Amino acid sequence: MDGRNETASIPHLVWYFLPTIVLVPPLGIPANALVLRLLLGKPNVCSTSEIFVLNLAVFDMMFCFMVVIEYIYFMFNKTKANSNFLSWGLSQAGGPMLLCALSLDAFMAVCHPLIFLRLKEPKLRLSLCLLVSVLAFTVCGVAKLMPFYKLAMVLGILMVTMLTISTSNVLILKSLRRPGPGGKDLHPVKKRALKMVFTALVMVDFLYLPSLAESLIKVLFPKLLPPYSILTSFTYLILSMSSFIQPLSYLVRTKQLPKMRCNRGPAAEMKTTTS
Repeated sequence: MDGRNETASIPHLVWYFLPTIVLVPPLGIPANALVLRLLLGKPNVCSTSEIFVLNLAVFDMMFCFMVVIEYIYFMFNKTKANSNFLSWGLSQAGGPMLLCALSLDAFMAVCHPLIFLRLKEPKLRLSLCLLVSVLAFTVCGVAKLMPFYKLAMVLGILMVTMLTISTSNVLILKSLRRPGPGGKDLHPVKKRALKMVFTALVMVDFLYLPSLAESLIKVLFPKLLPPYSILTSFTYLILSMSSFIQPLSYLVRTKQLPKMRCNRGPAAEMKTTTS
């Protein structure tokens, strides 16, 4: 009975996936393209954190294109195998693992600066990004070929990465909140870093907690939720929005949005007045 219901619900996935297809790629593709253009156009080597941001933008760009292609193919071939998109692995595995590496990098920089300086070689970050890429595409392949293990893999990855990211960011916030020597107030640079880390913590929890909660419910109470439901559509949408929110947060943090370029101060105002 469960198998027949699951097979009958496959055509309805066209509507479950539709909000993600309509909202995410049109927003994510230009945002990630701008991030890639900014980082690849830099004359010098990117900072350690930007190496992870660059790889994350590549993953998000690939997801935006792949999910549209797979959705169109699924519309014309509504089978259970085609409903298991290969692209979901980039959002459910690659993105969280890269954010985990980014949080650990920030944790070492803030809480253990001496060790961080010894391990600041960009080749180390590039090797880690290569390892994450191999693991992410391995998860994509296993989830596509053996969908029975998909839920367990996604649940394990999200639990480990969420715990690591939350712990790292809480320790970073705790370190940044400490006053300077002599009881001085927090340095303005540290205040900005404090806001940035707190925003990142809230953003990560918002993006990945719904998918983690749904996976836990399906594992602990398998009869409570069907394989696909409105909740699945909602969690897919929230998880996929990371492909737009993450590059947008980088553009806002670095003040590289096109609107911000028009307001760079007196020099920009002089140009507008003279023209």
